[in-house]
Amino acid sequence: DYESLLEFEESLRSSVSSDNSILLYNLELKIDSNRLTHFDDNEDINQNDQYLFDDLTSIMNNYDFKNDDFTTCTNCGKSLSNPENYSNCCQNFVDLQSTISSSLEKSYWLSFINNPSRTINTLPNYTEMLFLQQGIPCQLRSMIWQKLILIDCQHTKNNVPKTSKLIYNNFQHSYTASISKQISKDLCRTFPSVSFFKIDKTIEDLSTILNVYANYDVELGYCQGLLFLVGALHYHFNDDCILTFHSLCSIMESERELHDIFTTSLMSSTLNKWYKEFCSILSKIDNDLYNHMIKFVEFQVFLFQWWLSFISSHTPDLSIVNRIMDFCLIQGWKVGFFKISIGLLIVNKPIIMSLKEGDEEVVYQHLLNDSKWGNIINDLDMFFGNLLLSWDDSLFLKLVDSSCALDIDNNSQHSRTGLSVIDKIKGFKINNSNSSISSNSSMNRNRSDSDNSYNNSQPDNNNSSLSVFSLKLNKPS
Repeated sequence: DYESLLEFEESLRSSVSSDNSILLYNLELKIDSNRLTHFDDNEDINQNDQYLFDDLTSIMNNYDFKNDDFTTCTNCGKSLSNPENYSNCCQNFVDLQSTISSSLEKSYWLSFINNPSRTINTLPNYTEMLFLQQGIPCQLRSMIWQKLILIDCQHTKNNVPKTSKLIYNNFQHSYTASISKQISKDLCRTFPSVSFFKIDKTIEDLSTILNVYANYDVELGYCQGLLFLVGALHYHFNDDCILTFHSLCSIMESERELHDIFTTSLMSSTLNKWYKEFCSILSKIDNDLYNHMIKFVEFQVFLFQWWLSFISSHTPDLSIVNRIMDFCLIQGWKVGFFKISIGLLIVNKPIIMSLKEGDEEVVYQHLLNDSKWGNIINDLDMFFGNLLLSWDDSLFLKLVDSSCALDIDNNSQHSRTGLSVIDKIKGFKINNSNSSISSNSSMNRNRSDSDNSYNNSQPDNNNSSLSVFSLKLNKPS
């Protein structure tokens, strides 16, 4: 019952030092962004559409681990797709994950599913404990992500705003040839070991989602790094294209600077701003590590690749991708990127501190490969919960202020109110010679295949984009 949850929250509050500033600020940001963007959306609301304990139990008990490519055994890291190959630890993991043994935890998840904003606001410490220190139950991850993205939109269960549906259904034509060609090339590069992403329907769906988004957000267009986000969302949303598309729009609208690091005209300046802010925070958290690295390492070489791939490229285990997305959805994307990046450097501190000038390539190779995750894979709860929550929130609050939601009150092209969407559709022109997917125009691809997290294409834009290495040349002094 809720009274027991409040009592437990009070006991947690007295034992932890965090004031939950980042969590609560991010919640407020999501709610404000959703309300402003969809204030004229008139979906029917069913106030009685509530989950019960029996519904939660059914979801937990009927989950098929064999079909979950993103969940692996926490002990040995094996895939759970073939029960015949289970080790004892794999079976123990499945048995443990199949139920929620704590009645208090059941009450929390039921409360969150039925009213996420109230639950986070009144139970912030328990929220961080379950989301980050313990991890979202894999059976509930799809629903929890959806609730976080649609938070306080007042929509019916498993539904998205009409405006997003309108955009998705009306922008599926006149794709820019260069973008479509680049998307097709990139689709096979993202999560190549997961069978789901080799299915023809999945490839077609992801292509449509990204092409429609490029048509809708002409400022950003397309950047390969988006595939790491879109791929994970589409997988967990069970092939729901409209929900995946809406989620991409919502995430890009909720934090202006996240959108800007994928936008060619703003990428260099925004990434360099992030670089300076990151160095400032790292120097406060671990000054010895920062002072050692700055002597011979260019942080941009690995930081920009991490951030532009949602830190999901070169991970030894897809359960890490789950936890990265969990963390960023609850803490915010910019803050999440910074905290995870700092955590990775601190975990790898013994290796880094043993290297010196002349060993730069060793550092880069290590940090740009899955080896950087080291023993983290054996204790994700410690990394995403204990370590990343151990720093003072005040160090990161300025990041939240500077990466606020897009200003949709000033005729922002990203506004998805009903009238703005209708205006967009009216203004969406078909240009068979330049924009059609059947066009023979040359591909507007400005980055090499080797920089495959940075491929960015825009409609009707011939300006060269910067690779991660050319961005280094523009770093602030």
